[in-house]
Amino acid sequence: MRDRMQYNPEKNILEIDFSHLAIEEPDQIEELKKALVAIVGQLDKKVYALVNYEGFQVEDELKDRYSQVIREMYRNYFRGTVRYSSSPMARVTIKTTTIQNDIEGNTFPSREKALEAIARMKGKKKTEEDL
Repeated sequence: MRDRMQYNPEKNILEIDFSHLAIEEPDQIEELKKALVAIVGQLDKKVYALVNYEGFQVEDELKDRYSQVIREMYRNYFRGTVRYSSSPMARVTIKTTTIQNDIEGNTFPSREKALEAIARMKGKKKTEEDL
């Protein structure tokens, strides 16, 4: 999981690439949590998360645990989270899950739109190159 995450300290953005990832075992969720904490747990500030959910899947019986971990990470380590996927169905599923778990549901059709949302969160309109 760690190889799917890249933190940019200058931009304070953690990019997470969940594209075409299938969560099929509980151990994968724990591995995800450990990888996130290893990166952002050591920082003295919360970060913005930019998550690629293109083709991402979670087995039904693991959705509650996955949501619990994401909620915990969000509350402890993230200033804001934006997600993106070109699939309209994926965006609806993500939006529904975030509403059910009382977390920020910022979901966009592209990385560019997601980056624009982070710029708005930061209070400035910036281009991708600026981020």
